Amino acid sequence: MGESGIAQANRLVGQYRGATLALRQHKGMEEVHAYRIAARRLLALLALWRPLIHEPELERRLTRAVGTLSALRDAQVYAQHHGGSLRQNRLPRVPLLTGLLARWLARLEEVPVGVDLLPLFQLHLALSLSDALAKTTSLPVGIRAKLRCWHRLRLVLKQARYGMELLTAQGGGDPAWLSMLVSWQERLGQLQDRRQWLRRLGGETGRGQQRRALKTEIRCQLLQLDCHQAELVGLCMALLQSGQ
Repeated sequence: MGESGIAQANRLVGQYRGATLALRQHKGMEEVHAYRIAARRLLALLALWRPLIHEPELERRLTRAVGTLSALRDAQVYAQHHGGSLRQNRLPRVPLLTGLLARWLARLEEVPVGVDLLPLFQLHLALSLSDALAKTTSLPVGIRAKLRCWHRLRLVLKQARYGMELLTAQGGGDPAWLSMLVSWQERLGQLQDRRQWLRRLGGETGRGQQRRALKTEIRCQLLQLDCHQAELVGLCMALLQSGQ
């Protein structure tokens, strides 16, 4: 028996508040990473309950906050691996969203006991993944085009991973599905990092050897991803069949 929906919601809202306050005090790499995870988990929670509770303003502000930190996160990861300093001026201020979250939680408390949205949410995750995979079944030949396709799939997988966390925490889904999503998110995250690094190194002198090494790593990883893409197709089928 997993945790209740209300307990899960209060836990995730509490984590978001803690991550927001920590980031306001210090915008280090760990704080930025923790905030982005907390916000994405909250977005997955809002998606789970969206059929009954829809707060578009809350979703928009959360999505915007995650997006505004993307450039900072990329710069921090690049500096960690390749050196260089970060510009600390005009760093974005993340929203606490106290009022909107309190209103959303109050509406959640009004949902009748026994309402089960988990099967519907699992179907939503499966269809989102299926749509994303359909766009990558005939990958283009060019490396840049392939990178763009995998990047779009990575964004879908990321939200599917956090959605699957909600399902398993409430006693639904399959932990093996979550493990696979985490693994694929990490692999595609590494690919995206290399893509970003290659772009940044192009503007720096004396980085030719590093760029060539990165290009080789990217080509190898693209081949590996193509070979293992059937894993995601199998996962999608399992999600659909289990939800029937």
